[in-house]
Amino acid sequence: MKITQRGPADTDLSQLVQNDKTVNRVRRNFDPKVQQSGESAKVNISKEARDLQRIAELARTGDELRAQKVQQIKDQIARGNYNADPQEVSKSIIRSEVSDMLQNK
Repeated sequence: MKITQRGPADTDLSQLVQNDKTVNRVRRNFDPKVQQSGESAKVNISKEARDLQRIAELARTGDELRAQKVQQIKDQIARGNYNADPQEVSKSIIRSEVSDMLQNK
């Protein structure tokens, strides 16, 4: 299942459908025997689909946060006041190497 956010393209398509004379003609010529209720439609979304939607949202947010962090570091380097913590750098290197070793096992 592909889960996507509604964007401007969907809105434009919806507007085109609403303005289409053929669609409006069909709407005017609907079968009077069909009863239309005033109730809204209900859709049940599975837990898995909700989880996938949340994961996709977190991934987008994570990408944005990472891009902001990278830009901040670039700005600090450009100004000449970036100071890396040697202990944090070494921890990161070790984590990366251990992760690579475990994946290649």
